[in-house]
Amino acid sequence: MTLGEKLKKARINKNFTQEYLAEMLNVSQKTYSNFENDKSKPGFSQVEEMAKVLDVSVLDFLSGDGLSFNYDNTHGGNNGFIYQNQLPEKLIEQYEERIKELKEQVEYWKNQSQESK
Repeated sequence: MTLGEKLKKARINKNFTQEYLAEMLNVSQKTYSNFENDKSKPGFSQVEEMAKVLDVSVLDFLSGDGLSFNYDNTHGGNNGFIYQNQLPEKLIEQYEERIKELKEQVEYWKNQSQESK
């Protein structure tokens, strides 16, 4: 099953319209339609957002179809492509990096809170 087929199935299971999902992703309905029809590939951050909105695992969308996914470098990720056979390692690395960033933020705010007392 392709990413587009998985997106459509998950969207229908939630009774969402393409228009609603496009609005949630800040893209046009045409752009979202192209994702479902496999005419274009969403960025990795968009796949993460779709998974959140549709209440499914990112891995459910990205595993098993052999497609590559573009993702951007705006959140500290590696620039390039994720290929299906490298997906689990890349996802683990990305999530570990994000967890590290969040832990640093928590520590910073704890320190700020203690200093203000």
